[in-house]
Amino acid sequence: MLAAALCAVSLAAPSPRPVAQEVEIRGVWIPNSHSTFFDSPQNVRDQMEALSAAGVNVVFPVVWSKGYTLFDSAVAEEVVGARKDPRYGDRDPLAEVLFEAHRHGIEVVPWFEYGFAAGHETFPGQALVTHPEWAAIGVDGQPVVKNGFQWMNALDPDVQRFMTDLVLECATIYDIDGVQGDDRLPALPAEAGYDDRTSRAYRREKGRRPPEDIHDPEWTQWRADRLTDYLAKLRRAVKRVSEDHAFSMAPGGPSWSLRDYLQDQKTWVERGLVDALHPQLYVRDVASYQRSLDAMLKIEWLATRRDLIAPGVLASFRDYVASDEMALGAVRANRESGLAGEVWFYELGLLAQDGRLAATLTGDPYAQRARLPWREDPDWRPGEVVAEREPKDEWVSWRVEAPTSGTYTIWVDYAYEPESDGTKPARAREYEPGWHAVGIVKLRAGRPREVLRVAAADAADARKVMVLIDRRADRR
Repeated sequence: MLAAALCAVSLAAPSPRPVAQEVEIRGVWIPNSHSTFFDSPQNVRDQMEALSAAGVNVVFPVVWSKGYTLFDSAVAEEVVGARKDPRYGDRDPLAEVLFEAHRHGIEVVPWFEYGFAAGHETFPGQALVTHPEWAAIGVDGQPVVKNGFQWMNALDPDVQRFMTDLVLECATIYDIDGVQGDDRLPALPAEAGYDDRTSRAYRREKGRRPPEDIHDPEWTQWRADRLTDYLAKLRRAVKRVSEDHAFSMAPGGPSWSLRDYLQDQKTWVERGLVDALHPQLYVRDVASYQRSLDAMLKIEWLATRRDLIAPGVLASFRDYVASDEMALGAVRANRESGLAGEVWFYELGLLAQDGRLAATLTGDPYAQRARLPWREDPDWRPGEVVAEREPKDEWVSWRVEAPTSGTYTIWVDYAYEPESDGTKPARAREYEPGWHAVGIVKLRAGRPREVLRVAAADAADARKVMVLIDRRADRR
């Protein structure tokens, strides 16, 4: 019924394209708690369009939360008994986010929010039911639950292998732009590490049992070093999938994350293990934000790597939505301090109240297009390229001119009128209304090319044809 035209690639020189005026991170976290973002494909579509209009250039959608993934995962199914969170039915939330974000030229860096936490007391995860031996163990010999979260033993090689497999599965199967850990990846409560396996390893190296003081400096650093080594291995594995994957971390505050969660951010930075760091500066007024920022930048190892730092800024929490003054003040403080940008927690704050905050950001600080610091190419994600329709007697063809060279997926938006008797047209058995990928094509920048040709009788069904760059295809 349809034939995607796969013509020979021309080597014409690319035509000029406007270059991004700024270089900064304008990110947004997208959780699946206290948010309606993932509730329907229409929500994903509408809210991603609104984030694009606000000038956002990267989103961090949650993909590992409450014991389930938000992507189709064979690794998760083996451990938790479900390929993804059952509440989404046959949908694939990550695939929906990727499609809609990439249409707008927004990068997608999946956020493995729960990290080494299997679940929460309010929604227990299945990982520790399937593998009770994976539980983090405290000095009292009991499984560790901290702030309601049920922790796996992040120092256990089997637990680390599960987490690595989960991250690599996502990075390999999907056309993502990076991965992100946070205050639970890599992390472990200071209360943990007293399981037999870890205790034996410590005794072999130190000649004594782990101290009962969970904050003993040597014991703290010993465990933190092993988490740092894991982070280095995870980074290498992700970069083997693609050197272009951004490796982003959003740990807890540097003043307490090492002591309480064994996150040695100083060593992460010194060893070059992160491409971006997002300390959480969650306050509710400009003066408090400036004080928090000043205190953070008094830490030498942070102050000397401002190019990596894009703090987390609180846009909303329950009934709170940041004021325009707070949002603009935080952006101004970050820019004046020479930081790499900011990430908003979370999307609801930008889109609430008829998008007040989004409009505020678009009006000035985000008015110009911005390239992400980890990209040299401002057209890494050029967004959708809409094809021009060209009727030709018995055929209708569509042509595009790509802004950057690469492999593109051809997408067609179908719409069908019912038959006179109200039944579905026979051709609709193959394609339901909506967007469908019908082929791939290699395009050269600045070289117009036919990407689709269909019989004139069927052309009315194709409301729109576009191409989207597929960076994963270029890795194959």
